[in-house]
Amino acid sequence: VWQRGGKELGWMAIVTVFTLILWVDFAIFLFLMFFGLDIPSFQDLIVVLFTTQQGLIFVLVGHLVGAIIATFVFSITVVSFPLLADRDVDFITAMITSVRCVRSNGVHMIAWAVLIGLMLLFSILSGLVALFVVLPVLGHASWHLYRRLIVG
Repeated sequence: VWQRGGKELGWMAIVTVFTLILWVDFAIFLFLMFFGLDIPSFQDLIVVLFTTQQGLIFVLVGHLVGAIIATFVFSITVVSFPLLADRDVDFITAMITSVRCVRSNGVHMIAWAVLIGLMLLFSILSGLVALFVVLPVLGHASWHLYRRLIVG
């Protein structure tokens, strides 16, 4: 894999990390926009989030922004990593191919994204112990998804 797509996989990893940094920056910006520099304690924050109009709007806007960013990241990565590992293509082509797959298989991709989210939620609720099973299963399933969409 590293001989075939190592450099391009590296670039894809940089793109993914960059989007994570942007995601965190958006979250901080939204928090500061709604609460300013007066940072409440955790208990006060929970009360404000669910009992005030400002808190509920913050939760709604935060979730909308997070969903947009998550959709973007999912769209550019869903088949790009397996594609880079399997074929000699550049990371831009892999991202474009991934987005095309999402656009042409919208309902199935939404179901796949929800399944990934549920499996990761289960892993978090298990104290991350379930990740030992969930990550290999997701990796294997992602490979087969890629093979069906691109190769098959």
